[in-house]
Amino acid sequence: MKKLLLFLTFTLITASATPAQESAPTSPAEDFAQAPFDVSQVFEWWDDGIITPAEADEIFSKLEEENYSEACLLAEVYAQEPCATKQEARQSKPPYSPSVIPHGRISWKGRYDSDGHLKSHRAELQLQFYYFKLHLGSQELLSYRRDGFEAHFGQVSTSEFHSHIPVDTLWGTALLYPIGKFKLGTFLDSTRTFNAQMAFQANRSNEIRATFWKFPDAGALAVQLRTMLGQISTWYQFGQDCPLVKIQLQSEQTHLSWKTTAYIHGDSIPQGLNLSKGIVENWFWASQTVNAKWPTYNTSLSFKARILSPVATDSISARFKLSIESGPERLRPSLSVTCREASDNCSNTEWKSIITSAWEPFSFNASLLLRHNHHFKPPRIEFGAAYRTKSAFARLALSLPETSPAKAISVQNEIKFDGETLGCNFVFAFKKTKTKPFRPNFAHIQFFLKK
Repeated sequence: MKKLLLFLTFTLITASATPAQESAPTSPAEDFAQAPFDVSQVFEWWDDGIITPAEADEIFSKLEEENYSEACLLAEVYAQEPCATKQEARQSKPPYSPSVIPHGRISWKGRYDSDGHLKSHRAELQLQFYYFKLHLGSQELLSYRRDGFEAHFGQVSTSEFHSHIPVDTLWGTALLYPIGKFKLGTFLDSTRTFNAQMAFQANRSNEIRATFWKFPDAGALAVQLRTMLGQISTWYQFGQDCPLVKIQLQSEQTHLSWKTTAYIHGDSIPQGLNLSKGIVENWFWASQTVNAKWPTYNTSLSFKARILSPVATDSISARFKLSIESGPERLRPSLSVTCREASDNCSNTEWKSIITSAWEPFSFNASLLLRHNHHFKPPRIEFGAAYRTKSAFARLALSLPETSPAKAISVQNEIKFDGETLGCNFVFAFKKTKTKPFRPNFAHIQFFLKK
C-alpha cells in the first residue's frame, strides 16, 4: 500500500507544468510576515474540542517560528478549516525601493497556561535597511537580497533554503546566485553540513529545484516542483527504503475548487527535517477539500476529508466534514456535520449551526454545537460580538459548554491594535465550572514597536 501511494506520487511529479504569464520581479526584501489566522482562533478550536492540546501546540509552534505555510497546513488537517497564507498578496506588490534609513519592529509575545505560568515566549528584532535584513531573537540572521541574489549569515532556516519541506535551523552561510532562468546555491554550516542546489524557473508560476544535502553522517537529495496547481516535493536520504513526499495542490474556479494536502513517508524520517509530531507519527497524513459555490445565490457547499495512518500500525483514521452556508452578510446561517471517526461507523458526530450578522464596523454571531457519541450530550452554546476598524479589533465571546450557565461558563476576550508605531494583541480566556470558580484558562500577549 505504501509503495503504491509513493509510485502514484512520483507519477504526479513527472506531470508537465502549465505555462504561466511572465510578471515583474518581486521585491528583493521581504515585508514583515503576517500570520494567516489569529492565535485566538487556535484557542477557540482547542476550547471547542475540535483539536487536541497536542495538535494546538503543533500549530502554535509553527506560528511562533513564522512558518505560516506549515501552520496553515496543520490547521486545515487538524481543524478542517480553510486557510490561506498572504504569499499571493506579497507577490503582487510593486518593485522594491531601497532605503538607507533603517526601519523595522521589535516584538515580544508570550503564551500562558491555566495556572498563570509563562509556557512559552519569544522576543524578536527585525530591522531592514537598504537591501539588508537583520533578524535577532529566536533567529539570529543577517540577509542580503538584490536582483535575485541572496546571501544569508547566521541561523539559516526553511525560508532561506527555499525549501517546501520544513528543515532544521542551522548555523552557517547560504548563497543563491541567479544566472538567467537558473539559480545556483550553496550552504555550509559549523557542523560541516553542506548543500548545493540548482533551480530552473521557467516563469513566475513554474519552477523545479534540486538540492543535494551532505550531513556529517548522512546524505540526501531533495527535489521540489512548483506549478500553477501547487507544489510537490520529495526528500530521499540515501540508504532509507522510502523517500518523504509532501503534496500541496489546489485549483479554484468560479463554481468549483479543490485542495489536496499530504505527507507520505516510511518508518523512519530523514535527517535534517523539522516536522510536526503528528506528521512524524503518521506515515500517511492527508486532507482533501472540495468546495462548490453558487455566487448568484450567495451559497457555498464544502466537503472535507482527513486521513491519518500511524507508522506503528496498519490502521487508518478518517474524519469527514460537510458544511453549507448561504445568505447575505446581514444574516448568514451555516450548518456543518462532522464524522469524527469513520471506522466507528460515524457513531461520534458533531452538528454545528452558526448565524452571523455583519453591520460594519460591528459583527455578531451565535452558534450551537451538538455532539453525539452513542448518545447526545448537552449542546454547547456560544454568543459573540466584535468591533473592527483598520487599526483596531475587539471581540468578546461567551460560551456555555454544557448549555446551563450553572454548570460551566467560558469567556474569551481579544483586543488588537495596530498603529503606526505601536501594536498589541491580547487574548484572554476565563472558565468557570460547577466545582471551580472563575479562573484563567489561557492567555496570549503580544507587543510590538515599529518604524
